[in-house]
Amino acid sequence: MAMIHTLVPPLPTYVKGGAGMFAKGTKHFARTFHLFDFLFVTKGTLYMKEAEQIFKLNPGDYLILVPGRHHAGYRLCEEDTSFYWAHFQLNAPYTVKQGEKPDWSQVYRKQATHQTPDEFQLRIGQSGTFLHPERAKAVFESLLAAEHSDDPEMRMHRQSRFFDCLIYLQKEAMELPSGAQEVARRTMAYIQDHYKIGVRIDELAQQLLYHPDYVTRSMKKVTGLTPKQYLHHVRLEKAKELLQNGSYHVAAVSEESGFKDVSYFSRLFKEREGMTPGQYRRLIGRSGL
Repeated sequence: MAMIHTLVPPLPTYVKGGAGMFAKGTKHFARTFHLFDFLFVTKGTLYMKEAEQIFKLNPGDYLILVPGRHHAGYRLCEEDTSFYWAHFQLNAPYTVKQGEKPDWSQVYRKQATHQTPDEFQLRIGQSGTFLHPERAKAVFESLLAAEHSDDPEMRMHRQSRFFDCLIYLQKEAMELPSGAQEVARRTMAYIQDHYKIGVRIDELAQQLLYHPDYVTRSMKKVTGLTPKQYLHHVRLEKAKELLQNGSYHVAAVSEESGFKDVSYFSRLFKEREGMTPGQYRRLIGRSGL
């Protein structure tokens, strides 16, 4: 399956959408468009061709046509065919390529600092079938309602609603086994309870009665982080809480958050937040956050 890859943020921009219908005996017109064109069929069958690839879209199927590629209907509709459409653009470089089924370890690219946001790779199938088409219909109906509204707030919400649809597509492509979710949930709970005393992957796996490799794979699939990376995340979040309190020395913050080596703690903190623990405390103090 062809996958569309891009980095977020910046988020995609929804441009315009609507509901359409090709009557029996007609087909999609031919053109080369400068925006992505999202088609979601709700009734009938739509026959589309992009470049040299053909797509047969039945109810519940979707197709994302790529900018700069010639597309057209390659066959007349055999019955009245209804569909939703949405034009959008990606605001970061993108690629379209054949790819294996993604998981969260490929999606979560960079953890947020105090100065920069989380970075993710959005991976959505260029074509496919909604597992729950009623949810997709609800999203498009909300977009249509906003299209005809004079309420600025409602029209602004179109951006977040459309992005929710793209995230939903990605989530459906990465349906996780319930076993992996349960292992990850138990691993995170164990780390949250034991972050101060230290957590070794072999000891953690023994406590949970799973093989260490399976624990690591489950965490990567569900969270995008290894157990060690999640441990650092929990400890650094605790350290930030203590620094905001203002009454702890950096060495005490390091120890209370589970780091035994203050130099190692300071280095990890700066790598993640872009500043030292002392600088973070002063910044928080000035801003009143």
